[in-house]
Amino acid sequence: MNRISRRLTFQFVAQLVLFILVMALGALILIVYIGLQTEKHAAQNPEGLPGLGAFRSSFAVKGGQPVVDAGWASSLPERGGWLQIVNPEGRVLASSAAPADVPGQYAPGELFAYWKKKLPFPYALTVNRVEKDSTTYVVVYGAKRKADEALQQVLPAFDGRALSPAGEQALRQQQASLSIYDADGRLLHAFGEEQAVRPEATLGDMLGSASAAGKTEAEEAVHFDPATRQTWIVRTSDGMAAEAREGIDQIISNAFLAYFIGLAAFILLLSYVYGVRFGRPFRAMLEFIEQLASGNYAQPPRTGKGKSRGSGNRLRKPKGTFRLFREVNESLEGLRLELARSEQLRNRLEQTREEWITGVSHDLKTPLSSISGYAHVLESAPYSWSGEELQTIGRTLREKSDFMSELIEDLSLTYRLKNNALPLDRKPSDVNEVVRRAVVAFMNDPQAASYPITFSPSGSPVTYPIDRKWFTRIVDNMISNAIKHNPAQTAIDIAVKAEPSQGFSVTIRDNGAGMDPKTLDRLFDRYYRGTNTEETTSGSGLGMTIAKQLTLAHGGEIAVRSEPGEGTEIVLRFGGA
Repeated sequence: MNRISRRLTFQFVAQLVLFILVMALGALILIVYIGLQTEKHAAQNPEGLPGLGAFRSSFAVKGGQPVVDAGWASSLPERGGWLQIVNPEGRVLASSAAPADVPGQYAPGELFAYWKKKLPFPYALTVNRVEKDSTTYVVVYGAKRKADEALQQVLPAFDGRALSPAGEQALRQQQASLSIYDADGRLLHAFGEEQAVRPEATLGDMLGSASAAGKTEAEEAVHFDPATRQTWIVRTSDGMAAEAREGIDQIISNAFLAYFIGLAAFILLLSYVYGVRFGRPFRAMLEFIEQLASGNYAQPPRTGKGKSRGSGNRLRKPKGTFRLFREVNESLEGLRLELARSEQLRNRLEQTREEWITGVSHDLKTPLSSISGYAHVLESAPYSWSGEELQTIGRTLREKSDFMSELIEDLSLTYRLKNNALPLDRKPSDVNEVVRRAVVAFMNDPQAASYPITFSPSGSPVTYPIDRKWFTRIVDNMISNAIKHNPAQTAIDIAVKAEPSQGFSVTIRDNGAGMDPKTLDRLFDRYYRGTNTEETTSGSGLGMTIAKQLTLAHGGEIAVRSEPGEGTEIVLRFGGA
């Protein structure tokens, strides 16, 4: 079972690693997708991204000369900006929507001074260096500052109390707002589209707005009127940039949404695959157990999808997740075979028991009939019996009673042996002498007179702890079985032989009819009574069972070899004391 634990641990760790790899791969794809879509969006909306990625797509080099991209060229008027492509020497190579007051050639340091506002210049500049075809180009993007332009338009449009319609129109066109504060920084007037107007203006607020101007899409222009000591603040919002930023945010949100949907789908798929992969063998095992519980011990037709069992009791090599539980499957298969064998033994024992009951009933009925008949004769017949006749009747009644008693004692003895309830008084004894006396008793028995019986003792003394009474019963049952199931003139030889380690063996050999495989297989079964064509089947059917159980109780074992027509050899082996 430790192997199952290791395999399951490996499977779960492998699946976890797979899940992490898929998540990492998905995250990598997400990052690449966002980057590509952002660059694509920047190319389609150059006004929204005044950075290196956007400037790289603002022009192309054709025939060694830079050409402004058509998308950029069309969007510049809407943006209110212009574009120049300048070589490192300051010469303008290409331009689009450039005003007349923009130079066509820059002296060394001039463009840098305009860019850093070291020299007055009417436009706000964004400058980037771009490498294309191993050539360096400087991309210059310029535009009027909306806040400054709006401030210049609203200054003459204010009469001290209200803003003229022309001023209001200028604010709407520039998407700007105007806030006027007194000398103490309190708000006096507010115009335009600003939704959150600051009620007060402080130096700290204006410094913070100036430092954040390059980080947001809004611009601010500040004017101070020395005569009235009023502060004018115009704030604009870059609608196009905001829309571009919203487009990028939409790309990112859609990408993350797709990533999490894909991840959820992968988790659901992985859960389904796990359920199928591990559910199928568990379901097969549960069905197998239910089949065994119902008393059906036949092989299941399948161990999984497309995995049929092989012929016989051998299974084909399990595939897929069935391999994870092959020890469990093998254990269940072993249980099935054992239950099937037990069922066969039980059925055979039941059949044998019924046959034995029938035979014993017949065997008991015969002496009982004799006893009953003599009893009726003695009771009712007005006859004067002679002494010899009475002796004959008494002998017959005694023999029949002894036979019935023997049957009952055999049945009791076999159950006592089966339950280890028969105490043995084992003492070191001369085995040669014990066996010899048992053999001599048969030699002197008139019923065995037609059977040549010989005894071959061991050449060396054999001493072994035995219960003389029950050990003699073993030899008696073996010889009785040889006489009962063989025709007259069958030679029976009993031999004792010393074995290594102070052990010994007793061999009972005959040259009689022998046994077929079925009889040999059931020789020591309880109730089984072997038959042949010349002998009756009278007897308890327990003699050989008792002999085997007594042999085992003495620490011995039995081996039988027999072939039809060649006789039978039974060897009892006992180990050292």
